[in-house]
Amino acid sequence: MRTTIVLADDHELVRESIASLLREVPNFEVVGQCTNGRQLLALVESIRPDVAVVDVSMPELNGIEAARQLREISPRTRVIALSAYTDEAYIRDMIDAGVVAYIIKSGAAKDLIQAIRTASRGRVYFSQEIMGGAHQAGAYGRATGESAVRILSQREREILQLVAEGKSSKEIADILGIGETTVKTHRNNIMGKLNVRDIAGLTRQAVKLKLVRID
Repeated sequence: MRTTIVLADDHELVRESIASLLREVPNFEVVGQCTNGRQLLALVESIRPDVAVVDVSMPELNGIEAARQLREISPRTRVIALSAYTDEAYIRDMIDAGVVAYIIKSGAAKDLIQAIRTASRGRVYFSQEIMGGAHQAGAYGRATGESAVRILSQREREILQLVAEGKSSKEIADILGIGETTVKTHRNNIMGKLNVRDIAGLTRQAVKLKLVRID
């Protein structure tokens, strides 16, 4: 049975390497590629693939937020996360977002094919390096209380990432299709919830929450 796959990664070399690997696997078909989370949402809505392989750290909309929204857009699409992060809190956020497989980038080549096959059969898959953390996250994640990211709404998380990426209120308004005043209102609400007073504080929080990547 054919498995259709879309790839989302802002590093072209990494994305093309993954595409080349998957094209060599019988019954795997790479049907689309993109570079950020917003493109991913549009691509999945159009193609409705079986699997989306998603870089967790992407511009404009990160993999966590993209996974959350993909559940609404295409519930049948199974999301596989590629990440450099192995800490339990971060894995918990990804599981809560609906990811069914979590692959550490250092071992992506050896794990990814198995992850796609496993996810396509409706089961979960995690890199060996994080199996303990994934078990803990799945068993206890919702009982450990709200993290900072959970007290923000979906729109607030989107805006926090864009602010941290250096986008102006007007640029954010254009990207999200909302008014500039609305952006400023959300930004003020975020500051209140996270107890910060300026853009630098928002940026530090976005980095801490891994909504943005520091290269």
